[in-house]
Amino acid sequence: MANLFGKCGNMADFLNKILSMGDKIEVLSGDDEIEEGSFIGASDNFVVWVDDNGDMNTSDLGSVTVRKV
Repeated sequence: MANLFGKCGNMADFLNKILSMGDKIEVLSGDDEIEEGSFIGASDNFVVWVDDNGDMNTSDLGSVTVRKV
């Protein structure tokens, strides 16, 4: 199967290409929203983000969906 992310390589690289630090995101597990927050960055199959309470979070990109809001 061809690489779905083209020259980006993987999901973390793809997110770093389309999102900028501070972008508002929604983190979902299946159809359930975990929380909204602000994008910090992505690396090694993890996304780092800050929730609306100011808490820093890491989420495994294998088990969540990240959507820009």
